[in-house]
Amino acid sequence: MDQWFNIKLLEKETIAILVKKSDVEINPEEVTFDRLTTWIHSKGIKYGLQSDVIRKVAVNNDTNHSQIEIAKGRLPVHGEPAKLIPAADADIIKNNSENEKVDFKRLFIIPTVSFGQLIARKREATEGTPGITVFGEPIPAKRGKDLRVKNGENTVFNEENLGIYAAASGEVSYRSNCVNVYPVYRVDGDLSLKTGHIDFVGNVHVTGDVPSGFKINAQGDVRIEGLVEAAEIVAAGNIVVGGGVLGQGKGSIRCRGNFTSLYINQGNIMAGENIEVAQSILHSNCEAGKNIVCISGKGNIAGGTCTAENMITANEIGNETYSKTLIYMKLNEKQPNQSFAGDEKIKELQLNLEKLQQLKDALVRQAGNSNRLDQGTVSKIDNTINQTAAKLSELYMEKNNFASNEQSHSSHVIIKGTLHPNVEISMGKYKRIVQSPFQSAKVYMEEKEIKIYSL
Repeated sequence: MDQWFNIKLLEKETIAILVKKSDVEINPEEVTFDRLTTWIHSKGIKYGLQSDVIRKVAVNNDTNHSQIEIAKGRLPVHGEPAKLIPAADADIIKNNSENEKVDFKRLFIIPTVSFGQLIARKREATEGTPGITVFGEPIPAKRGKDLRVKNGENTVFNEENLGIYAAASGEVSYRSNCVNVYPVYRVDGDLSLKTGHIDFVGNVHVTGDVPSGFKINAQGDVRIEGLVEAAEIVAAGNIVVGGGVLGQGKGSIRCRGNFTSLYINQGNIMAGENIEVAQSILHSNCEAGKNIVCISGKGNIAGGTCTAENMITANEIGNETYSKTLIYMKLNEKQPNQSFAGDEKIKELQLNLEKLQQLKDALVRQAGNSNRLDQGTVSKIDNTINQTAAKLSELYMEKNNFASNEQSHSSHVIIKGTLHPNVEISMGKYKRIVQSPFQSAKVYMEEKEIKIYSL
């Protein structure tokens, strides 16, 4: 079989591909189902074999398909991270990376709580589900990342029942690792010379527009039902703009939590967590500590620069006029002190394995000279060698999993519709300019190369 086929492994050895060698003619009498199956088994592949596919290959060995999936394992499903689940009966923007559409008609129903009320509860991290390779070897799954909950403004976290309670009455501001309760400053209508700039220790709610030149500084959330022009808005919590941002390339909007808007046109936005836009991001500079999501309506990003650490997703990036659009993914560079914890144990086991093998070889040599072999001792050594080799194999697998988790593959860009030419995608120090359009694609880093994969 080696003269006709090769086997290629993909996705952490969970997929086995039968590759037909080019320019070779298969002998149908030699390539039978039983012989082909036996050959595949000889390569160590025993899990997830697709017998129907193998049988078709044997029957139709003159097929034009050069690569066929013959076995499939299962990738591990890592555990869900711990998170705060709001308990207040209110409509809020969720602090997550799920691609959910935003109903802007409901953004301004602000959750109000009373003293002593349960307002959130911590959902603990879950265990993952291990995977398995086509060789039948397990692939460990990671437990979800824990969350260290902090006591927020006017809130108390009870570690026994994992509940967060209001220590005062007011409006709730949800963050990823804490919940705050603030008083609220409300402006009915637009900001004007009558209202002046706003600097408030709690939440700010403006029912109208924020014209150019005005400033809002809030220690809580900022909710603006109208339009934001070239203004300066800073919030310690979240910012919601129902009417959209028309920044004219001036002004700035900054928050430590999530920024949510109908659209952004020539705006300068910086959010500590997520930027969620319902319609479009046009010729703007946007930077998010986690994700940028723009998938409702047209859901397009065109012109300007978008920067995120985890994910950028949109229906369309770039446009038909090939406007220069910059997409930059910050990569979590591995720190020098971040090394696999089992490296020392691997060295120790490797040394033990060498010593055990040397001891066994010495006993066999002595037995050859004296015609006496202590079979019991040799069996014990063999058992120890097998156990040590199995532990080494397990550690190697953990190390490979650790290395793959440290790679920048987790930072990615998803385009549900069209990725247009003249979009420049940077991941860390690597850069790629899109030369031709792609439909429904994922962009990620693999082996120091930016790859575009069609979904």
